[in-house]
This record gives sequence, C-alpha cells and structure tokens, in this order.
Amino acid sequence: MRRHYRNGLIAIGTAVLVAIATYPLLLDRLERAMISTGPNGPETPAAVGVAYERLRIPSGSRLLDAYLVEASPRCQTRAALLIFHGVGETISQWINVQRLLHDHCVSSVVFDYSGSGDSSPPGTIRNLHQDANATYALFHARFGATSRVCTLGFSMGNAVLLDAYTEFRPEPACMIIGAAFSSARDGAMYAWGIPRWMVRVLPDQWNNVAAISRRHPSLLVVHSDADRSNPLWMGERIYQVAPPPKQLFILHGLHHNAAFTGPIERWWAPVITFLDQQS
Repeated sequence: MRRHYRNGLIAIGTAVLVAIATYPLLLDRLERAMISTGPNGPETPAAVGVAYERLRIPSGSRLLDAYLVEASPRCQTRAALLIFHGVGETISQWINVQRLLHDHCVSSVVFDYSGSGDSSPPGTIRNLHQDANATYALFHARFGATSRVCTLGFSMGNAVLLDAYTEFRPEPACMIIGAAFSSARDGAMYAWGIPRWMVRVLPDQWNNVAAISRRHPSLLVVHSDADRSNPLWMGERIYQVAPPPKQLFILHGLHHNAAFTGPIERWWAPVITFLDQQS
C-alpha cells in the first residue's frame, strides 16, 4: 500500500514537472493560434469614397499593415483616433468606420497586429505589446501637432491597448474602451465554461480591470446590454474600478460586432460626442 502511494506521488510529481517544462511552448502555440488571422481582404477606404494612405509600420523585425484616413483640412476642429481592432478581424473590415469618422472630422488609423492580416508573424502577446507602442509612436508623430489624439480599443483590442497605454509618450488626450472583456481569465470561463480553479493556472497577462485601475487619460467605456460575447457586466467592472475622469455609455440591443458590421452609426454616436467634448 505504501509503495503504491509513493508511486502515485512520483507519477503526480512527474506530471507536474512535465507540465511546467512544456508550459511556455504550449502557451506560445495557443497565443499564435488565437491571435493570428488569415490575409487581409481586398477592401480599402477608397472603396467607400475616401482617400487613404497605406502604412507599413516597423515593429521590431516585423512590419504592420495599416490604413490611414485623414480628416478634411476644412474641419474647424480635428481629432485623430488610433483603433485597436478585435480578434479575427483585419483592417479591410473597418473601412466603413473610417468613412464615418472622416465625415465627422476625425482622422483615423486602424492597423493589423503581428500575425494578423498582411502584417508579419508571429502573433504573440509580447509582439502585440511592441506593436501597440510602435504604432502609437507613429500615430502621434503624424497627428500630434494638428489634432487631439485619442485611442480606442474594441473587444480583444482593449487588452492590447491597456497592456501598453502607460508607456505611450506623450499620452493620448482620451481613451475609449469598447465591448471589452474584464480579463482573459473571465473570458475563458464565460465563453468556454472552464472552471475557475483551472483558469488560475493561466497567466493573468490580459487583465483589463487591473490595467485600467492605473492613471489614465479621459475615459469613455462603451458597452451594449445585448453583447453575448463580452456581456455588459464585464464593461461595468472596468468602469467601476477606473479612476476619474470617466464616462459610461450603455448601448441598447446592439450585438457584439455592431461597431464595424452595423448599425455603426448608433455604436459610434457616443464616441463621436465624446471626442467633440475633448476639445
């Protein structure tokens, strides 16, 4: 009996050691599988009637693909918005948003992360952190002298934004958090039903609640009460822990991807109002 007990402990200990030894490799493969997407689509902002510039943004040894749309110089007041899109998306899906913003005197840049669209692989959390800093530096250099520069995260893009925003120099004038999950752990429990005890072995790298508790620029949290991917309570938790200045706008009846698949006018109305308030 004692021998069986000892052998059992040895087997468990061996399994734990194997798990620890292979964990970094498994995590790397999981990151690449979840973050990476297929190639970018053929659509560009020109397809919806606005001039644009295609950017290739250096990020470490990689190049990121991006669309830049500039507001008309005839606009009396101008804002510029750097958009961090969600998982599984590419910049070609955001052209109608860039057109809408252009029509409201807001310049915009939307970019694909490493491993996303036509940007260089691989897509890892570490690389996306570097992508955020590299893209913001270019964005601010381009618009900082002429516009109020702000950032917006959508869905997973909030995690990329909030993971890096304290390193942005100079800091943006404002920040918008849209349809965010409260943390990657909460998202795993909600979406896949993973038990809490099991989720705790995952690294807590994308914890938006913890990230937003730090000092931040003027903040707007936008969330829909009909969001089935990241339910409303997740956005409310982010808002509750964020220090002021902050605003919360609850949309009614809009699905998770309404920010870029429609009705985009309803989703973006509070964002455009918020940007106007920052002047």
